[in-house]
Amino acid sequence: MITPDDIRQEAGLTGEQRMRIQKAMQQDELSYLSGLAFEQFGVGKEELESLNDRIDKRAGGRASSLQAILISLFCGLFIGISVFFVLFHKSKTHPSVFQAIEPDKPKEPLNHVSTTDTVFPEVLQALPKKEEHYSSTVNQAQEPAVVMESPEPMSIKTVDLPETAPAPEEDIILSFSPNAPVVFISNLKVTNYRLYYFKRNESIDLSVNSGLPAQYESKAHVENIYINRSDSYLAHKIIQRAMKLFNGKHYTNCIEELTMLYDFNKNDANAQFYLGMCYYLTGKYSTAQVFFQKNLDNENNIFHQESDFYLAMCLLQTKQADKALEKLQSIVNAKGFYSARAQEVISKQK
Repeated sequence: MITPDDIRQEAGLTGEQRMRIQKAMQQDELSYLSGLAFEQFGVGKEELESLNDRIDKRAGGRASSLQAILISLFCGLFIGISVFFVLFHKSKTHPSVFQAIEPDKPKEPLNHVSTTDTVFPEVLQALPKKEEHYSSTVNQAQEPAVVMESPEPMSIKTVDLPETAPAPEEDIILSFSPNAPVVFISNLKVTNYRLYYFKRNESIDLSVNSGLPAQYESKAHVENIYINRSDSYLAHKIIQRAMKLFNGKHYTNCIEELTMLYDFNKNDANAQFYLGMCYYLTGKYSTAQVFFQKNLDNENNIFHQESDFYLAMCLLQTKQADKALEKLQSIVNAKGFYSARAQEVISKQK
C-alpha cells in the first residue's frame, strides 16, 4: 500500500518518473484511491496507524477477523453446493444425458460380411404381400375407382284397384260359460250338490221343516207319492226325491219337496228353477215368473238360459206381449241354446 511519505517524495521527482509512479499506482484501484485521499487531506503515517488501531479495537481484533473468514467460507461453501445441485439437475433433464447413457453398439469385427457388401450378393426373394383383415383408407385410396352403371329406371304403371265396401261390423257375442259344478240326478242337472246339501261333509237334517206346505188346504189334498218316504229329512235325499218326482211329472209333490229346500236356503238355484218350472207346468204363471226372476238374479248361472226363456213365456201367458217379445229377441241375438225356439215363438206371434 502507498503511504503518505511516498506521496511526499513524489514532489521531488521529474515529470517522467512521476508518470511511471502514477501508472503503477493506477494498477491497484484501492492504492490509487487511497493515494488521492492521502494527497488531498494530508494524512500522516501516525494518524493512519492510530486509525488502524481503533478499527481493530472496534472489530474485535483477530478474533473478529477469524469469524469473518469462517462466515465467508460457509457462505462460499453454501453457494458452491447450490450451484452444483442446479447444474446436476439440469444435466439430468438435458437431452444430451440420454444420449450419453445409451449403451455403445458392439463393434463389428473386421472380417464381418454384411448383406450390403458386393462380394457375395444375396438374392432377395419377393415375399407375398400379407393381406390385412381390414381395409384402411390408404388401401382404398390406392384401389382404382370402379364406375357402376346405373340401371335403367322401370316404368311405373298405376293400378286402379276396385273399391271394396267396408265389412259390416259384427257384434261381439259372448258364449255362455257355466260358473258352478253340475251333477245329473234322474237325468236332470243339479248344481252345487255338495255345497247346498252337505255341511262339513255331513248331511243336513231338515226335519224341522216337515210341516204341511202352504199350497195344500189339508193333508187329504196331498197327492200320494210312489216312493217310500224316510223318517229323516236329509237335504241330499230331498233333492233326489224332488228330481225323481219332476221326471215322473208329479209336479205338485215335487213342489212340496223343493219348498223344504227353498225355505232352508233362499239362494238354492236348484229349488228356484225347478219350483218355477213346476208352477209353470201347472199353469201358475205369475208364481213361476217370481221364481224365474230370482234364479236370474242368482250368481249361479247354470239355469240362466232356461229361466230367461220361460220367463218370456210367462210374460206371454200373462198378457205382457211387448215385454215378452223384447226378451225373446234378446235371446235370439245372444245365439244361445234357446235362440231357435225363441225365434219360432216370435214368428208365431206375428
